[in-house]
Amino acid sequence: MFKRWKIVVVKFLVNTIGRTSDGIEMSFKYGFISGKMLDYIYANRPSGKFLIGKWIDRVYLSHPGWRVIRERKDNLVRALTRAVELTLKEKRRAHVLDVASGPAQYIIDVVKRFPSEAVTAVCRDYDPKWVREGQSKAAAAGLTNISFAQGDAFDANSFKDLSGTQDVAVSSGFYDWIVDDNLIKTSMKIIHDILRPGGYFVFTNQSGHVDLDMVEEIFVDFNREPLRMKTRPAELINGWAREAGFEIVDTAADDKKHYSVTLALRK
Repeated sequence: MFKRWKIVVVKFLVNTIGRTSDGIEMSFKYGFISGKMLDYIYANRPSGKFLIGKWIDRVYLSHPGWRVIRERKDNLVRALTRAVELTLKEKRRAHVLDVASGPAQYIIDVVKRFPSEAVTAVCRDYDPKWVREGQSKAAAAGLTNISFAQGDAFDANSFKDLSGTQDVAVSSGFYDWIVDDNLIKTSMKIIHDILRPGGYFVFTNQSGHVDLDMVEEIFVDFNREPLRMKTRPAELINGWAREAGFEIVDTAADDKKHYSVTLALRK
């Protein structure tokens, strides 16, 4: 009973005074799990309407759930950087593909660490507005070796032009909101076929959450539908990757073990 009343009170506060926080307002406008929302969390710069809005935003961004998301991003960048470095030890150029990128700030952060002639990246997303925003971000960063295009991560035909050619594939923050396990297995099979033999697959997974019932009750997804997420043990999703034809190289997690980042090799 106490938990139910807590959810009711927090939901009321979030939907009233909480909307003065830019982060909370963005979570309703674009979706709690959207790439744009995550970029805001990564940046970690509080803002809002009036002093109260900025203060609420600071509290919001300091929530333990967002702190571990920022740890996930650090682990993701490390795994991606390692995958690119390992590729460049084998060949002169590394081709990176993100199958559901959003604006792809983490891809930009990784690619700009390397000479433009050494690394290229292709970012696909189902929503054209994230394709456009990603293009703008890459242009603002002066990166001409990143391209964005619309694509369906569950449709192998969306990637047939890349089949067997990519060195590194990425799925970040994507599997968290896929409640159907079979869709994740389908995605992994598609990614396996996109990668060249010896290519790397970097993927994230949500193993736990500070208060999943609370966020699902209050927030919405990127379609403005009730938010639904699913937690899975890292061992389970790594097992699906093995079934798809990958060898697990390394798995990192935050100290709360809420988010895992796995680096896998296509055998």
